[in-house]
Amino acid sequence: MTKKQILTLTLVGVSILSNLSTLIAQTPEWSESKRKKGIQVLTRPFAGSNLDEFLGRTEVDASISQIVALLTDSASCKNLYHQCKELTLLSGTEKKSVMYLRNGAPWPVNDRDLIMDRGFEQNEKTLATVMKIKRLDSNARPVPSGVTRMENFEGVWRIIPLANGKLKIEYQAHFEPGGSVPQSVINLVLTDTPYESLLNIQKLVEEGKHKDTKFDWIKEPTKTNSN
Repeated sequence: MTKKQILTLTLVGVSILSNLSTLIAQTPEWSESKRKKGIQVLTRPFAGSNLDEFLGRTEVDASISQIVALLTDSASCKNLYHQCKELTLLSGTEKKSVMYLRNGAPWPVNDRDLIMDRGFEQNEKTLATVMKIKRLDSNARPVPSGVTRMENFEGVWRIIPLANGKLKIEYQAHFEPGGSVPQSVINLVLTDTPYESLLNIQKLVEEGKHKDTKFDWIKEPTKTNSN
């Protein structure tokens, strides 16, 4: 290799490292907003938006299939998701579907709704399972009177097996509600939505809801006997 080639590779390497350092520096850090009952809620600025994104996390003693069943249950709208008024399957299955969602809001703010794509993926090695949610630009369901359609919504639920046999559950999302919403309501949504939803998951797991549910497309971690 010539000196010129070595110099070129060196400059390329320096450039890549410099760009990577810039990206890392530009990524805002999470700030804790709430910690209670084994649930942590974090928020951070979201690029190009005036609204923060949120991240809620907790741990539960459950199977991956049980959590997936809870997240996709037809009753999950009222039993699990905070402020949910309607969650309707428009097409697809538990693994890949198009959903209609309507969330309530305190008076005098309009309810919000959206049509969204919902899909599951599982890492073959770590067995971490994610449910990705993203707004679809669709008119498959008309906007009801007195409801505002959200301009954007993107979120992910992560189900992560831990070494202690439990699962870490994370709910991360960012949304653009559209219309006019007081900042006080936005602040409540950013903390209450992940907190109350994860609190409901804790309760449903403790009650044994969907404990025996199995999905043929989900692989469960092997639990070792500590004795």
